[in-house]
Amino acid sequence: MSAGDTTAIGRFEKHLLAVDVYLDTYINDVLFTGKLVKSLLIDANPKLKEVFARSSGTVPKLIHISPLYQEVDGKVRCLYSYILEEKSGQKRVEKTVIRAGSYRLYVGFVECGGSGCLRFDEIYNTLLDISGIHKFSNHSIRAELVSVSVIDVTVHVRSVVKELLAGSGKIRVVFSSPTLLRDPLRTSKHKSLVPTPINIFSTPTYILYYLAGTLRTRSVMRTLLILHRLLNEPYSYIKTAGIRHIVYDKGKNPIPTLIGYVNLYLNKTYYERYSKIYEVEKLLENVFTTMLALGIGTSRSAGFGHTVVETIKKTERELGHATNKPK
Repeated sequence: MSAGDTTAIGRFEKHLLAVDVYLDTYINDVLFTGKLVKSLLIDANPKLKEVFARSSGTVPKLIHISPLYQEVDGKVRCLYSYILEEKSGQKRVEKTVIRAGSYRLYVGFVECGGSGCLRFDEIYNTLLDISGIHKFSNHSIRAELVSVSVIDVTVHVRSVVKELLAGSGKIRVVFSSPTLLRDPLRTSKHKSLVPTPINIFSTPTYILYYLAGTLRTRSVMRTLLILHRLLNEPYSYIKTAGIRHIVYDKGKNPIPTLIGYVNLYLNKTYYERYSKIYEVEKLLENVFTTMLALGIGTSRSAGFGHTVVETIKKTERELGHATNKPK
């Protein structure tokens, strides 16, 4: 698979499920709700414990979850604890409050025959079994599955790419849950908080080559260079994206993460050049589809890096996701 040629991964199905649940509990504590989501899934299907287990090496996680989301007064909020700096300069931890009510979470995965892949039926049945009483930390939670919706990421992405290439020439990438981007130019899973295209698309591109069985550092970097040239970030990202220190574990240092969004603009000069050599439209579709289903950056199976790609004309309510725009 050469740079720009991603047809080899067409046989792999990428799924994203929107799951609505009713939770009957009361939690007012320091909590990153991605932990709770993972606990609910493993409780419903203990076999997933191995899938979610920490791992090292070159094999990427082919499952992704989000934290819990809640709609309040027409706005969608992603629920997690973070460090809040008050006007006085004092810092405190913003606790997460979960009351009896309706919440949404997302589960994305790749369906294939290889190692680390999951079957659609297995995940769907896990969600069907999520109803019941769950123990989480010192809390008892009664969960009731309300609905499971399949988001057709392929159709959505085709619409976005069409608008990008033949319409407005711009898209918006929303860091819907706190995100830890991966810098592909540094080793040891180096994290980055700078939302440049090469950092944003590093993980999805890596996964594409891994799935195709043609994983080579040179090929990944060549494709990332194409994407970095095709899509340009404006200086305004310093106003729309920001840093939030989330508390993942009590008693441990907070983790600096990226929130908000960045608008990306098509570089027409590079587009004209690369269109003569590569299938640019197909490349963008494959990268964006992978990004929506499996998230971006590191710790995606823990609830980080849930991402939305949309045309800029969409509103936050239409997206159905939190933009987490920094204040």
